[in-house]
Amino acid sequence: MSDEKVEAREELGSSVEVAEEAAGETVVEAAEEDGGARDAADSGGGNADHEEGDKPAPKKPSRKKVIIGAVIAVIAVLGFGFYQWHETPEFCTAICHTPMNDVYRQTLYANPYEASVDKWGNEVKKADAMLASKHGAMGKRCMACHVPAIEEQVTEGIEWITGNYYNPLSERDLARLVFYRHAGETEFCLNKGCHNITQSGLTEETANMSRNPHSWHHSEYTCSDCHKAHRASVMICTQCHDDVDVPDGWLTAEEAKNLETQYMSWNEEQFLKA
Repeated sequence: MSDEKVEAREELGSSVEVAEEAAGETVVEAAEEDGGARDAADSGGGNADHEEGDKPAPKKPSRKKVIIGAVIAVIAVLGFGFYQWHETPEFCTAICHTPMNDVYRQTLYANPYEASVDKWGNEVKKADAMLASKHGAMGKRCMACHVPAIEEQVTEGIEWITGNYYNPLSERDLARLVFYRHAGETEFCLNKGCHNITQSGLTEETANMSRNPHSWHHSEYTCSDCHKAHRASVMICTQCHDDVDVPDGWLTAEEAKNLETQYMSWNEEQFLKA
């Protein structure tokens, strides 16, 4: 073989060896880089786990607090329910005013345009002659008129516990209804929450009647002398005037006096005693 061919082979072998060495170094470097990346990832994950491990676990509410909260919630619900019941006629007749039997509630729920009965069981030809029926049809209930004052509630509570009350209950006029509230008798009815009108305005409203019942020429009379809540109202003018129109279901002064003699002979005695 010629010297030229030998030299060529040697040069070719050297080139192959150089290429193989370069390729090997490249593979090693790539493997090292890949290993470094894995180490970095593992290190980062370990740090994250460590950081999460450092956070304290959320505290669970103590059993005592849960029980206290539940008790408070139950009391609140019961209190709200009792308050709602307290506003109803059923509460008044069931708890405090035991002598106020179903007839009292019937005067409230009676259809104003039909016949009904009063608190004593007497027939009323047209129920709207009773203020309870008229107000009941407007959605009013006991507490709309019988606003309880603390002094009044305490007094009645003691009488109820001791049994020191009359049965049937006495009838209260405006003077007695406003006694504990320190309000005027006329203000009980003529106010912004009820009949938002003045006395003079009311006089004008009924000026077309043959005898104007709201002329106020008799200062001794108040609204409750005519307008009754749980029995037929009374046209008080008939005790002096024969030409007075008596509304349907209402009573004349004489008819009302007969009822009062029968059912209220002890009414003044009760209040004088108190």
